[in-house]
Formats: sequence, C-alpha cells, structure tokens
Amino acid sequence: MESAPYSVLIIEDEYPARMLMMDYVMNCPELKLAGIAESGDKANSLLTEKKFDIVFMDINLPVINGMDILRSNRSQGTYFVITTAYSEHAVEAFDLDATDYLLKPFSFERFRKSVEKALRFLQESKQTIPDENKNQIHLKIQSDSAVFLLPFPDIQFISANNKSCVIHTTQKDYETPKLLKEIEEKLPNSQFIRIHKGFLVNLSYVASLRYDKGGSYTIQLKNEDETTLPVGRSYAQSLKEALKL
Repeated sequence: MESAPYSVLIIEDEYPARMLMMDYVMNCPELKLAGIAESGDKANSLLTEKKFDIVFMDINLPVINGMDILRSNRSQGTYFVITTAYSEHAVEAFDLDATDYLLKPFSFERFRKSVEKALRFLQESKQTIPDENKNQIHLKIQSDSAVFLLPFPDIQFISANNKSCVIHTTQKDYETPKLLKEIEEKLPNSQFIRIHKGFLVNLSYVASLRYDKGGSYTIQLKNEDETTLPVGRSYAQSLKEALKL
C-alpha cells in the first residue's frame, strides 16, 4: 500500500466525536486531514469546492442529513464511510455505494479496517481506471454556440463565477457553465492547482508568492496584467509544496 497522504474530510456535528475522528485520522500516516464540516450545508460546500479521497460522515447533521449528502455527492474516486449510532440506515448507505458503515462507539482498530478498505479501493481505481487527462493537451469547453479546445499552456488561471467558471487564457476569457470542481477534474494536477475555493492556477504562470502581515497569502502571475490572486489558508501548504518552497 502506498504511503502518500490521501485527503480526508470529516463531517461530524458533535464535538467529542469530531475530536476523536481527528485523532484517529492523525494516527494514520497515509491520511491527511484536509477538511472538517459541522453541518450538512458546510459539507456540501466543501465537497463542491474540493475533491477528497475519503469522507467520514455522520448521518444526523444540521441542515442537510448525511444520507442526502451521500446521495448527491457520491462519485468515482471519493469513498464515503458512514459513522453513526444508528444501524437502520446501513442497507440504504451500501445501496448508495458507501464504502463502510461504522456504528458508534467504534475503536481505532475498527476505524483502521475502514481506512484500509478505502485505501484498497483507491489503489485499485488508480490501477484500473485510465488517466483521462494523461494524453490530453487541451481543455474542451462548450458555450451556447461553439466548442473550444483550449491548450493547457495557454490557460493562465480559472475563476469561479457563481455556478459557472471563467477560463482566463493568453488570448481571451471563456465562460463555461461548469463548476470549478468539474473543471479541476479535467486538468492535469501536475500543472494546475487549486489555490482558493474560487481559483485554479497554472503553476507555469506563478511569478511570486507573497505573505501578508495579516496571515494571508497572495500570488502574482507572469502575465500582461500581472494578475494578483488570493491564496486560501487551507491551500497554502500544498501550493508551497508544488512550487518547492
């Protein structure tokens, strides 16, 4: 099993259970805690903004329950483990492709079995599913009147605009009715990186990373406008690593 860190989202509204889950995750070297949500609406927001490898989720959540989140967010490449005190949802959860179903209270050993199961699925998916972006050299987007093939090297950055995205290239800007998460999945992650919930950037265009006294980061791009973009705190470390800083 590879030891590279896999991103984890914890969705849990009860403080003691949330702290226990955080402790369990941090005691698994293969995992990296990448997000925490205390309510269903916050969970949906995070799942829209960012792709997670494994999600540990309670069912009884404020605003939106866990089963509805699973129903609307299950997708290939993200593995959901249900963590709940109630057994009656197990059949439905597995029907919705949940990876495992943990009944509270559960031990670290039982949690670890779920982790190993999810990691096995992740490894198998990498081996059996071809990398659709591997041989691509452009991003295909569609407008009302045409289909555009935008070469990856021409794309400087991508910004979210409500329920659409704007692709900023060296020639012009293109708007497409796609979420940023959908665009991100079509781009090679060796070249493009999420720096903020509203921005993806081509690493080739990053000129500098600046740290402000208030604790926030910004980047400046190597383009005609010398565009400045904000860097979300949760994305700063992965950006530093990508830039080898």
